[in-house]
Amino acid sequence: MSRKFNQWVREYQDQAWTLARYLLKDPAEAEDACQEAFVKLWKNQDSIDPDKVRPWLMKVTRNGCLDRLRRRHPTEELQEWHDPHTVAGPMQGMHQSELGSWLKNTINSLKEPYRSLVVLRDVHQHSYEEVAAVLELNMPQVKTYLHRARKQLREQLAEVRP
Repeated sequence: MSRKFNQWVREYQDQAWTLARYLLKDPAEAEDACQEAFVKLWKNQDSIDPDKVRPWLMKVTRNGCLDRLRRRHPTEELQEWHDPHTVAGPMQGMHQSELGSWLKNTINSLKEPYRSLVVLRDVHQHSYEEVAAVLELNMPQVKTYLHRARKQLREQLAEVRP
């Protein structure tokens, strides 16, 4: 394998998997979607600008996930989000764990493109330009939709706060 491809896999596999996991809510299906995205990256590595690999990969991963969601049967039961890599340590309080779980569930409840915007911008810290490229939106749309998504999250947080 090429050295640059291996580097890209190390750098971006967690981000691709997290995005796929939030969108698909199924760890096995998320792994499959990521594998397909990395196969496409392998096949196209010579034609992709090295400075734009991350947005290209996130876009391919997201599109693959959306294709999988469209193929699902409407009655198919979705699994709940449970991150197998997140194990509460002895110092982690119950409140923090509950808040983290609530936040994951709330992000999962957002409609597209809001969910992708929050994951890409707030969870993965992509630049606005990268988010715009991945989602094929212009900058005002990214900012407007992200504002609406964050507003929905704040409103839902206000409902659970005493």
